[in-house]
Formats: sequence, C-alpha cells, structure tokens
Amino acid sequence: MNNNILAAMTKLLLGTLYFTETESTFTVTDWGKIPPTELLSKIAARHHSDASHLKQINPADFFDRLVSKVDAADAPMVENAQKIQKFYTYLTKNLSSIQVVRVEGNSKIPVLITGYLADGTCVLIETLAVET
Repeated sequence: MNNNILAAMTKLLLGTLYFTETESTFTVTDWGKIPPTELLSKIAARHHSDASHLKQINPADFFDRLVSKVDAADAPMVENAQKIQKFYTYLTKNLSSIQVVRVEGNSKIPVLITGYLADGTCVLIETLAVET
C-alpha cells in the first residue's frame, strides 16, 4: 500500500465538496486487498443494503457532471469543480478499475468511488448525496 497516494488524494480533496441538496465532504480510505469480484458485496454489506440497491455509474460521466454543470459566474463552484477535475485526473493516473457506486434506497445516498493501486489494494473515496 502506498500511503503517499492516499495522502495525496486526501490533500487534493481538502475543502472539496459534493453538492446535492446539501454539501458533503469526501473521505479517502484504504480498503485493503479486496478482490474486485467481492467489491460490490462488501459495499452492500457495509451499508446494510441489498445488492439491488447498488447503482453503478460510469466514472467519466459522474466526474464530467460534477465539473461541467457549474455556473461560470459562481467562483466558489468553479474552484470546487477545478479541484474535482484535478482529483479525477490524479485518480485515472494512479488507480485502475475505477468504479462509482451509489447505494440507493434512502434520501441519504452514499456515493463510493473505488479503484485499485498497482499492489492490489482497494482505495475507497466516499461522500454522501442527499436527495429528498
């Protein structure tokens, strides 16, 4: 496990928010050596959810929406979008098998971004969407 990569991700996400009906921060976690075939079941178990509530989103589409759906006149939103773009670029250079999963079924929806380091360690980036 490369702690430098986790530290760099955490630093890139400092002050970055995920905007839905509220603002949520992002957290970065080392999830250990989870085989990709077991990842979705671990996500479901962690959130006490049925696998049918997991909605996978294309990572490029997810990040594009966060970066492109910003009012150019809103400086804080533009700055946040730039941080997200920089973070996504870093992710694509340092992780493989990137996935975005929403755990649906409630108004508070965990959003998990996962990917793998070269040594097989799974990295989890998590935030929360609120949709009422």
